[in-house]
Amino acid sequence: MIEFSSNAAKVYRLDFCFCVYALWQTSVILLVLGFLAAERRAEAAQCACATTALHVRDGPGTSHKILHTMAVGECLHYNGDHKDANGYTWFHLTYNGHAGWAANEWLHVSTCAGTHAAGCPKIISRSEWGARAPSHHIGNMSGKPIYVFIHHGTGAHCHDKASCERIVRGYQNYHMDTHGWSDIGYNFVVGEDGNAYAARGWNEIGAHTYGYNSNGIAICIIGDFTSRVPNDAALHTVRQLIQCGLDHGHISPSYTLKGHRDVGQTACPGDALYHLIHSWPHYKSGTQLYG
Repeated sequence: MIEFSSNAAKVYRLDFCFCVYALWQTSVILLVLGFLAAERRAEAAQCACATTALHVRDGPGTSHKILHTMAVGECLHYNGDHKDANGYTWFHLTYNGHAGWAANEWLHVSTCAGTHAAGCPKIISRSEWGARAPSHHIGNMSGKPIYVFIHHGTGAHCHDKASCERIVRGYQNYHMDTHGWSDIGYNFVVGEDGNAYAARGWNEIGAHTYGYNSNGIAICIIGDFTSRVPNDAALHTVRQLIQCGLDHGHISPSYTLKGHRDVGQTACPGDALYHLIHSWPHYKSGTQLYG
């Protein structure tokens, strides 16, 4: 039998407590370091953007099933690995939560702009862009929106956050002070700075597309796109915003995509942008809409 003196027992207890504390402190440090590393990985995520209309297949090679056709400027997450098949190098992408493969000859890879761990673009809050408070609230949509409408703002373009924020404030002032609406009409506004700006958000009934405000959302791209399409940063953010809405249950999986002119007497969203969105997923031509 081993006997401890009272002093030895005290030293033993102190050593034991110190070891427990040291282990706890180490665990906390490792947890924080792991979080920071994950955050850095998310910030450095790589996107592959299509330079032409491009098939995404369920395996490397032309014999595999087509999952999706990327539009010009559309970007998907690039997982960093590739395989060779049929004379092409196929990049491993993520499409709608599943593995996809596309030929790298028609892809441009770069750090994703505004990529977040949740898969959503960077969304500038109303308070950050200096929104006025709504005069009153119309209410929320009763269910998930079944339509997504693309608008353009006409007028000036913007390529930096300060300029885009100023234009978004101008949109809100015009809608509230000239039209007498309760708030800015759109659900989101996107600039060629690559940011999305929260307007009425995912759930609030908007004032953007007559007859479809209670079951559709509107994304307005800042500028006039009659003679040119938005830059890659804006197009990527719009596509990512729609995917974010799908992934997080804000948009019906069977949504219909439309340009504003499809349901109204308007040139919006401009000839160039309007023709571009014809190649996007869920777009349906003509004035008849389907849920």
